[in-house]
Amino acid sequence: MWSVAGVLCPKSRGRRCGDPLDAANPAIRRVCATDRADGCEPSAVSRASQGPANRRGSSRSRTASRPTNRTSTGREADRIKSTRTGWAAPTAAVTSFWRSGPLPLPLAAAAAGLWAALTGLVITVVVTLVVWIFAAGESASDTAMRVGADIWLTAHGVPFVVGEGVWTLLPWAWIVFPTLVLWAAGRWVAHRAAVAYPKSLAVAGACLGATYAAVALLAALFGTLSGAAAMPARAALHAAVLGFAVSVTAMAWRAQMGRQVFERAWHLVRPAVGALAVLTAGAGAVLAASLLFSHSTTSDALSQIGPGLFGGLALFLAWLGYLPAALMWALSYVTGAGVAVAGVTVTPWAPIDARVDLLGVQLLPTTEQPWWLVGTLIPIGAGIVLSRLAGSPTRRRDWILARAGAVAVVLIAVDLWWAISVGRFGAGRLELMGPPPVVIALLAAGVVLGVLLELAGTWGWRHWRDRKIIDLTDRQNIDDPDLDPDSEAAEHDADDKQDPDAQEAGSPERC
Repeated sequence: MWSVAGVLCPKSRGRRCGDPLDAANPAIRRVCATDRADGCEPSAVSRASQGPANRRGSSRSRTASRPTNRTSTGREADRIKSTRTGWAAPTAAVTSFWRSGPLPLPLAAAAAGLWAALTGLVITVVVTLVVWIFAAGESASDTAMRVGADIWLTAHGVPFVVGEGVWTLLPWAWIVFPTLVLWAAGRWVAHRAAVAYPKSLAVAGACLGATYAAVALLAALFGTLSGAAAMPARAALHAAVLGFAVSVTAMAWRAQMGRQVFERAWHLVRPAVGALAVLTAGAGAVLAASLLFSHSTTSDALSQIGPGLFGGLALFLAWLGYLPAALMWALSYVTGAGVAVAGVTVTPWAPIDARVDLLGVQLLPTTEQPWWLVGTLIPIGAGIVLSRLAGSPTRRRDWILARAGAVAVVLIAVDLWWAISVGRFGAGRLELMGPPPVVIALLAAGVVLGVLLELAGTWGWRHWRDRKIIDLTDRQNIDDPDLDPDSEAAEHDADDKQDPDAQEAGSPERC
């Protein structure tokens, strides 16, 4: 109890003015200053040890000055949030209709994982039902809902057993949609549970990933059809890994943890990102040119399908899903590595006899087109951009390390890119499709060659810029012999200038 001669402090009412956590509250700091001005100093007795009988004042006044969640975890979270940009102060903590202050970490993470899974699943099922009704002209049924669940699992890279074969060549670009939902869920957990330490970050990510994986497992069991079924174990594994990775990154970014690590990582991978951007842009240009050349064939295929408005939108989303694989196929074809289809490698000088269509688009040419080999300049250009973005360190060791690290990042990214571009569509001639592994070596060699060419060009330009320029006058236009550097008069004048004593001895005044 705080008192002066047995009299209770009139303003502070037993608040802990000596507690640094409560002292951060402006309201408590003001009343404590008023009591000290009146001669009432607080004692060393903690408010927590006074008991409920000694805590005077209404609950309304205490709630107005600070949050009601005054556990050790709550006070620590409030203190962390009050010192961080963009977070609520302790007097303005997040308040809901049933609780104020941070939520328990496992509860918040599990709720966020459940929300992310159900949100993505419901949106996918609704879109599938719309396409099922308006494009296919069939009534809504449990089959449409099962197909929607399978499509949601496909967005996570889950393989399917189709008949006697396995479907592993998936539309990996769809992974963007669950990533966005998980990112929003991770940010909410970081704010609502006041994540501030690496340990709490790992616990939150594990709880969120486990809840997300449980929903994916149930969706895989529910979405089993007569001719196709998702692999339940792979569904749970992919969902858990994606949920943990994305949510942990989002929480760390929202809680401003490891900002220096992110900035350092970006400084190291920036040249590699530039090189990958050049590879992607070049592959996109090749793919756009090939679609333009085969426009009539694609139009005929779409006219035979007749998808309609909603079916056309669904077909467009499917094309976007296979965009990363199509870009890698284009790069492999123009660099000479080719594309393997049913054991046959298709190259610009070795076309395929029969057409291979994917969702109405002809993937591979049926005639020889050797001019596409001009695409070998794409990885060389990527290497030049990588070397330029890596800068020009003063020491040779830094120059080598910067470019070697960037090339290693490009090699890893290209390897992953190739892995998602190879797979199976079923049985028969679609058993295995995609670029051969040699395309990785060709792209890496092209990037290294681009780095060497940039080095040679930089050295040659510096040598040319620092050259010595000698301005020689044309001797045919010289009429005055004194201006001719090889004439005898010019040589005599030069000797006189070099010997001033001889010049003075030959002057009239000297004689």
